[in-house]
Amino acid sequence: MLKKMIMELKDYQQQALDTLDRYLEALKEAHQQADEAATYLASDGIPDFLMEQAANLAKQAEDYPHIAWENLRKTSVLPGIPNAQEQDLIPEHISRESAAGEPMPHVCLKVPTGGGKTLLGVEAVRHLKLGTGFVLWLVPTKAIYTQTWDAFRNKEHPYRQILERASGGRVKLLQKDDRLTKQDIENHLCVMLLMLPAANRNRNKEFLKIFRDSSGYASFFPVEDDVREHQALSEKHPDLETAKDDQTAQPRLARNPKDALIKQSLFNVLKLLRPTVILDEAHKAYGSPDVERNKGFVEAVNRLNPRFVLELSATPKLGISNILVNVSGLALKEEEMIKLPIQLRNFPNSDWKYTLAQTKEERDKLEEAAKEYQQTEDRYIRPIAVIRVDRTGKNQRDGVKVHAEDAREELIEALGVPAEQVKVKSSEQDELAGIDLMSPFCPVRYIITKDALKEGWDCPFAYLLALLDNTTAATAMTQLIGRVMRQPYARATNLTELDSCYIFCYNQGVKRAVENVKKGLEAEGLTGLGDFVEGTGVERVQRTIGRKQGYRDVDIFLPRVLHKQGRKWRELNYERDILSTIDWHQLGPVAPINLGEEAQLQEIRATIHLQDEAVIDKRLQESAAHNLEIAFFVRRLGDVLPNPWHAARIVKATLADYREEGIDEETLYTHQLYLSEYLKRRLHARVDKLAETVFREKLEAGKIQFNLQADGALNYEMEKTLVVSLTPEAKPMTHPHGDPLQQNLFEKVFEAEFNNLETDFALYLDKQSAIQWWHRIAAKQGYFLQGWRRDRVYPDFIACLQRNQTGPQRLCLFETKGQHLEGNSDTTYKQKLIKTLETAYRNATQHGTMNVTAPNNNTMSFRMLFEDSWRETVNETIADTY
Repeated sequence: MLKKMIMELKDYQQQALDTLDRYLEALKEAHQQADEAATYLASDGIPDFLMEQAANLAKQAEDYPHIAWENLRKTSVLPGIPNAQEQDLIPEHISRESAAGEPMPHVCLKVPTGGGKTLLGVEAVRHLKLGTGFVLWLVPTKAIYTQTWDAFRNKEHPYRQILERASGGRVKLLQKDDRLTKQDIENHLCVMLLMLPAANRNRNKEFLKIFRDSSGYASFFPVEDDVREHQALSEKHPDLETAKDDQTAQPRLARNPKDALIKQSLFNVLKLLRPTVILDEAHKAYGSPDVERNKGFVEAVNRLNPRFVLELSATPKLGISNILVNVSGLALKEEEMIKLPIQLRNFPNSDWKYTLAQTKEERDKLEEAAKEYQQTEDRYIRPIAVIRVDRTGKNQRDGVKVHAEDAREELIEALGVPAEQVKVKSSEQDELAGIDLMSPFCPVRYIITKDALKEGWDCPFAYLLALLDNTTAATAMTQLIGRVMRQPYARATNLTELDSCYIFCYNQGVKRAVENVKKGLEAEGLTGLGDFVEGTGVERVQRTIGRKQGYRDVDIFLPRVLHKQGRKWRELNYERDILSTIDWHQLGPVAPINLGEEAQLQEIRATIHLQDEAVIDKRLQESAAHNLEIAFFVRRLGDVLPNPWHAARIVKATLADYREEGIDEETLYTHQLYLSEYLKRRLHARVDKLAETVFREKLEAGKIQFNLQADGALNYEMEKTLVVSLTPEAKPMTHPHGDPLQQNLFEKVFEAEFNNLETDFALYLDKQSAIQWWHRIAAKQGYFLQGWRRDRVYPDFIACLQRNQTGPQRLCLFETKGQHLEGNSDTTYKQKLIKTLETAYRNATQHGTMNVTAPNNNTMSFRMLFEDSWRETVNETIADTY
C-alpha cells in the first residue's frame, strides 16, 4: 500500500498560491480580451475611420501579461519591493516575448531560503491545471538537481504526490537523454528536469546534447525524406533549427538550404511543445553582475518558446523578474520554520583548535537538552555541527591552511569524538552519500566541508556552523548561514537553546561579523531578521515583562470553541467532530453543463489555458480511441472527498447524466480535465457547506459552544507576564516622533515582534481614547478559533474597549490581513466564522454564562472582529452601541 506523506502548507505558502490564482485568473481574462480584440479586428464590420484605433487597441491587448499585471496593481494585489530609500514600490512590469514572437507570461515567487520554494513550485503546477502536457523544471546545480530528482521519483514523497494529484496519477519523469513521444505528452504530465546551463547553449559543452540531432524524438517531426513536410513545419514554426543553422550538424542533414531538414533535437521539441517552465533558484540564472550574461540567459529561456515561466527565488533580479509574491524572513519566523536567534560567538586571540573545541562543547550541551526534550515531547533531535575548513583536496594538506583531515583528526584524536560521528562532504569526497541524517539510527554529529553545502543541502538537525579559517570567515558566514537555520519539524521547541542556531569563529571583529551575518540573511532572502543576530559577549537577555499597574491582578479569560462529550466539554476537533459526521450520501451527481456551445468551449480553453489549443483540437478529432476512466476523476477529487467509494459513486452518476443528455464518449474524454476540475470546484463548495451545516446544527443544539466555562482548564487564560529574549539593540515601539505608547497592556513591546501592518495597527489603536488597553497575541502560542474547516484561525490582537468611564467594557479580537487577500475564500471563511462565533458568544452572555471581572468590576462583554479595512473597522467598533 502506498504510504501517504502529508506536507501541510504554511499560511504564507497558501497566501502565495492564492495570489498566483488571482494572477492566473487575471491572465485568463486579459487573454480572452486579446482574442476578442483580434477577432473584432479581423471582422468586416469595422468602419474605415475606426480601423487605426481598433488596430492600436488590438496591438495593446496582445501584451495580455502586461494588462493582467496592471489590473492586479489596481486592486492592490502586487507586493511592494523596497527601493534604495527603503520605500515599498511595485516595480513596472517586464514584458518578454518567446522566440516565436508570442507574449510570454513570467512571474516570480520571492521566497527565502528554507521557505519551501520547491513545494510552492509543485503546488503551482497543480494550480496551473495542466492535467497533461510538458513541464520543464530548471535547477542551478548538481546538488539541487539530485535532491529534486530523488524527491520527484519517490512516489511516497509529498512533491511527487502533489504532481500525481495535478495529473490524475499520470506523471512521467524525464531527464535530458530520455526518449519522448507525442503520445507521452498527450497521455501524461511529463516533467523534465534539466540543469540551468542546459538551457543556454554557450555555457557548457556537456549540455549541447539538447541541441544535437537524435532519433529519440522522431514522432514530433516529419519523416526524414519528406522535404515538403519539413518545409511546411518550418513555415509554421520558423524559429526551429535546421541543418543550415548548425555547422556541427550530421552530414546526412546537409542539403540545399531551402530544403534543409529540421533537426530532431530536444531543443526543437521543446520549442514545439511550448513548455511550462519552472525556474528554480532563478537568481542563479539572472543574478550575475555581468548584465550581458543575464540578458543572454533571458534570451536562452525565451528561445524555448515557453507558454509560462514561474521563477522561484530568494533574491530575484529587479528589471528581469516580475515579483508576484514577496515573503519575508519574518513570515518564516512566525511559522516556526527557522531557528532564531542566531548566536555568533567569536574567540579573540585564539585559533581554530580552540574554536573547534568550543563547538564540540556547545554541541554536546545541545544534545543533552535534545535528549531531555525527547523524554517529554517525543520529538527526536540530534544536533549537528557543520565545520567549514579551507582545504578538502587530496593533495592540499600543507599544514598552513586548515584541511578537512586536520579537523577530523582533531575531533577524533584530541577531542575524543567517535570516528563514525564525523563525515566529510566535498566535491571529491562525499561521505554523506546514502545516509539519512534525520534517522534516529544515524551516528553523524559533525560534517566537515568547504563549499559543498553552500546550496541544495537541507538538514534541520544542523545547529552550529564553525568557521576554522579566519581569513575566509566573513565570506563563509554569509554563504553558509542558511544551512543551520531550518527548524526541525518546522515547529519550535520553546527551549531557547534548541530554538537558536550558532556560529563559532575566531579573531573576527564582532560588529563586522554581525553585519556579515545580516548580509548573509539578506542574500538568503531572509529579510527583517537583523534584530535576531547576536554577537559574542552580547548574550540575549531573558526578561520578564509584566502588565501595567492596574491590570497586574486582573484575570482575563478568552473562550475556546468546545464540543460536548457526555456531560463534559473538550476542544472541538475538526476530523472527529465535523468531517466524520458529514452524511456523504447527501452528495449526489453534479448537474451537467453544456459542453457543446462555443462559448462554453472557450471557457474550457481559458480554464486550461496553459494547454495548447492544438492539443485540444487534436483530442476533439482523435479521442474516440480512448477510454474514460473513473479512477482518473477519483484521484483528482481526493483533496475534496476523502472516501474514494463516494467519489466514484458521484463521478459515475454525473457521467451517467451527461450520457443521458446525449453527450458521447468522445466529448466526455476530450473534456475530462475540465470536468474533473469543475467537479472538484462544485463538490468542494458542497462539502464546505455540509461541514458548515454540521457546525451550525451542533451549535444550535448545544453540542458546540463558544463561551467561558466554570472549568478554567477549558478556557484560554491570558498571561500576566511575558518572558522575552532580547538583544541590547532591541528597540521599544514608540510613535513616529518618539512618544511612548500609552495603552499597551504590558509595560513594553518591541519593534522586532511586529511586521509593518501590525505596527501601523498597534500605533493607531494606541491613539484611540476609547481603548483601555491592547495586546498583540503571540503568534500561535495557544489561542485559536476552530470552525468548520480544518485550518485554525489565529487572532493577532486583543483590545479592551470602553467609550466612557462609566460605560461597559468589552474585549475585541482583531485579525490583521493584507488588503490583497480581501475577498478570497480563506478571508471570507474567517469573516463568516468570526461573525458566527460572535453571535454565539453574545447569546451565551445573555444567558449569564460569560462574565469576566474587569479592573473597575464592570462586566466585560466580548466581541469578535475581523480586520479588513482596519481604520474604518476600528472606528465603527468604537462607535457601535451594544
